[in-house]
Amino acid sequence: MVSVAGLSLTRAAESTPELAVKSVAASEQPAAESAVHTAAADQTPVAAVRPRIDQRFAANTDEVPDFRRHVLPMFGRLGCNGRACHGSFQGQGGFRLSLFGYDFKADHDAICQGKEPRVNPADPAASLIIQKPSKQVDHEGGRRFAVDSWQYRVLLSWLQAGAKSIAADGPEFGRLEVLPREVVFAKAGETRQMTVIAHWADGSSEDVTPICRYRTNDDSICKVDENGLIVSLEKGDTHVVAFYDNGVQPISVLLPVSDAVGPKYPQVATPTKVDELVVNKLRKLGIIPADLADDAEFLRRVTLDITGTLPTTAALEAFLADSSSDKRAKQIDLLLERPAYAAWWTTKLCDITGNSSANLQNSQQYVQDGAAPAMQWYSWMNKRVKENMPYDQIVAGIVLAVSREPGQDYEQYCEKATSLVHDNGDEFAKRETMPYYWARKSVRKPDDMALGFAYAFLGVRMQCSQCHKHPFDQWTKQDFDQFANFFNRMGYGVAPDGKEKYSQLISELGLKEKKQPEQKKAVEAALAAGKSLPMQEVFVGNAAARKPLAAGKEIKVKSSGKLPSPAASAKLLGGDKIDLTELADPRQALMDWMRHDPERYFARSYVNRVWAGYFSVGIIEPTDDLNQANPPSNKELLDYLTHGFVEHHYDMKWLHREICNSRAYQSSWKSNATNRWDTRNYSRAIPRRMAAEVAYDAVVQATASDQDIDRLQQEMADRAIGPGVDVPQKGKSAKGNYVLTAFGKPIRATNCDCERSSDPSLLQTIYLRNDSELYGLIDRSSGWLRQVAPPGKPSATKQPIAPELLARQAYMRTLSRLPSDEETAKAVEYLSAAANPTSGVRDLLWALVNTKEFIVNH
Repeated sequence: MVSVAGLSLTRAAESTPELAVKSVAASEQPAAESAVHTAAADQTPVAAVRPRIDQRFAANTDEVPDFRRHVLPMFGRLGCNGRACHGSFQGQGGFRLSLFGYDFKADHDAICQGKEPRVNPADPAASLIIQKPSKQVDHEGGRRFAVDSWQYRVLLSWLQAGAKSIAADGPEFGRLEVLPREVVFAKAGETRQMTVIAHWADGSSEDVTPICRYRTNDDSICKVDENGLIVSLEKGDTHVVAFYDNGVQPISVLLPVSDAVGPKYPQVATPTKVDELVVNKLRKLGIIPADLADDAEFLRRVTLDITGTLPTTAALEAFLADSSSDKRAKQIDLLLERPAYAAWWTTKLCDITGNSSANLQNSQQYVQDGAAPAMQWYSWMNKRVKENMPYDQIVAGIVLAVSREPGQDYEQYCEKATSLVHDNGDEFAKRETMPYYWARKSVRKPDDMALGFAYAFLGVRMQCSQCHKHPFDQWTKQDFDQFANFFNRMGYGVAPDGKEKYSQLISELGLKEKKQPEQKKAVEAALAAGKSLPMQEVFVGNAAARKPLAAGKEIKVKSSGKLPSPAASAKLLGGDKIDLTELADPRQALMDWMRHDPERYFARSYVNRVWAGYFSVGIIEPTDDLNQANPPSNKELLDYLTHGFVEHHYDMKWLHREICNSRAYQSSWKSNATNRWDTRNYSRAIPRRMAAEVAYDAVVQATASDQDIDRLQQEMADRAIGPGVDVPQKGKSAKGNYVLTAFGKPIRATNCDCERSSDPSLLQTIYLRNDSELYGLIDRSSGWLRQVAPPGKPSATKQPIAPELLARQAYMRTLSRLPSDEETAKAVEYLSAAANPTSGVRDLLWALVNTKEFIVNH
C-alpha cells in the first residue's frame, strides 16, 4: 500500500499500464504507476483508475468516447455550454445546449436532430459540431481547439462511431475526488497541480482532470488555470473547486500569513472543543488569536448578542466587582433566561421564516389587516423560544401546520378564527401549529413553497435549479421539480368540505354583493355582533383517487379550495423518492427527512446562522447559501457544532452556551500582527454595527431614566427587538419606523438573509447627529437628562450630582465601560464650564451616542 497526496493506492502488476494515474505536473506529485484505487472504508480495490483522456487521445486510437463522460464535459471545459455561449437561454447561432451540459437527452437532440443538425453521418469530419469549434468554418466563438488536438480526436471518434447518446442502462455518476485534498503553500508564486478522479456507480473510475471546470473562491489568494494548476498569490486561505458532471468538489488552499507554524506556533489556550477546532485552523495559517477581552468588553458584547440590549449600569458594576472565576459562564446563563433573549432571537427566527404583515395582508379574504396575523406569528414563536422548545419541534409546528386544529370542522374553525381577529397573540400562541407561514402571498405556488422552504429550513438557494442545473451544486431542474411536488397538495383558500358553509356565511353577511368599503363595515358589524366570518384556511388536499400531475406543473388554487391533481411522487434533496399517495400529509416526509438527513442541512443551516449572529460571519458565508462549491471555512468546527446540536436534541440554549463560553467568542477585537486581516477564521472579534432594532433600542435605553431602563429589561412590548414584526407596532412613531429602515431592518419580502443590512450609511449618521427624534429622546421627561440635571436651579433637597459621577454614569450607560482618567478629566472640564448642568449633560450624552464605539458591537 502506498499513499499519494492522501489517496490510498494498492500496487497492481506493473505490466498493466492502463491502471496508471498520471499528472500533468509529474514532478510535483509522487508517481503512482500501475495503481488501483481503493475504498477508504474497507481498503478493498474497487476499480482501476483510467488514465486521462488527453493522454489516451494524444494520438489516434480505436477508443470510442462516451457522450456523458467525455463529450459533454469537454464542451463544458471549452465553454461551449456556458452562459455566454450555447448554454444561454436563447442559445447562439440557432444552436442551444443545456447550461453546463446536464440535460443529456436535450443536448444530444440539439446536436443530432432538428432542422439543422450539427452532425453529418455521411461525413463525420464535415459535421458543424467539429468544424465550427476548430474554426474550419466561421464561428463567432472563435477557435476552441486545433484540428490536430486531442479534443478534435475525441469529438471525431465519437462522431465516427455514430454519435451515440448515453445508454439507458448506463451507470450514474457517483462522486468526485480531488487530490491533493489540501494545499499548503510556503510562498507566493508556488504552483500545485490538481488531479480529479470521477467515480461511477458501476465501480469504474477515471482521471478527468483535463475535462473539468475550475474556479477559485478568492482570486486574491490564489488562481487556478483551465488545467487545474493552482498558483499561490497572497497570504490567507480559500478553496479551489472542481466541477465535473454532477460532481462539485472543493479543496482547501492556504498560504500561512506568518512563520508561526508547526513547531514555531506558540502555546495557545483551548479551553473548549470550539477553541481547539478554531486553533487547529489558525495553527496552519500562522495566525495567533487575540488576547481575551476584558470584562467590560465581554459583558457589552455578550449582552448585545444574546439579548439585543445594552447592559445596565448596575449590571456592569456588579460584573466588574465580581471576582469569581466562572462569572462569565454564569452571566451567559443569566442572559439566556431574560425576556429580551426570547424577544431578540424570536425576531431572528421571524426574519428567517418570513413573518411580514405586508405579506399577510388579505391573508383572510374579508379581514384586510396583516398586522394581527404577524403579531400572532411572533407570539407563537416567542412562547416556544421562552420555553426553550427544541428547534426541530418549533419547525415541525410550522412545517406541518394547517389552519384547523385537531377535531375541528370548517364551522368550528371559522368561529375560532373569528375570535382571534384582534388577538394580540396570547391566545393564538396556545395552538400546536402556526399556519401563517403557508398563508403568505408570496408562497401560493408549489415552486415558491419549495424555494422558501429550502431557504428557511435548509439554508439552500434553489432558484437556479428552477430552470437549469445549479452551477455550484448538485441540484438539477429535475431535482427541483421533484422536490416541489411535496407541496402540490398544499392549498390556501377553503377546503372542499368547507365550501358549502363558506358560501352560506358569505350569503348571511351579504358580502358577495358589497364592494370593499361596504364589506369592511359589514365585517366590523359581524365582529361586534359575535358572528363568524367566512375564513380562508391552510389545508392539505386529499391524494385519493387523483391522477398524477406532471412534475413541476403549477397548482392554481381558487377561493373554493379546489386543487388540481397532485404529483404521485416526490424526491428528497439528495435522498429517496417518496410515494405521496400513501401519505396524508407529504410534509411529514420532509420533516422526518430533515431530522435524519445524513447531510444535516436542517441542523447545519441553523447552527451556521446562530454562529454568524455571534461572529458577524458564518462558518459558511453567505449563511443561506449552503452549496457544494461554498464549503465551510472550518468544516470540523461546523461538523462538531451540528453534531452536538442534534445530539442535544436541538437545544438552542446549548448552542448559545457552547459558542459564548468559547475563548474564540470572548477574544478581544484588538488585533495583532498575524490576525489583523483575518475576517473568516475567528481569531479576534470583528467590530460590527448593531442590528437596526438593537441600535434603536440602545439609543432609547442610553437616554432613558434608570426607572425606565429597569422597565425595558422586563417589558418587551415597547422594544424594537420585541413584537415589532416587520415595523414597530406599539409605542413607535412613524419616525421610529424610518430609523429602523435606515439602519437596515429587513422587510422580509425575499428569500435571502442579505435583506438585513449592517452597512453604515449617511442617513444613520444624520439621525444620530441632528435628528429631531434623537433630541426628543434625550430631552424627554422620562429620560436620564431630566433625572440627573433637571432644568431650573438646584433645590435644597436635591443638590447637583458631581461632574465625576455624571461622567462615569454617562460612559457606563452608553459605552458600557468606565471612562479613562483622560476621558474623565475632559468630561469634568466640559461639564464644569457649561452654562448650566442641563446643557452640559445633554452635550456629553449626545457626544457619546455619536461615537463609533456606541453604535458598534465589538
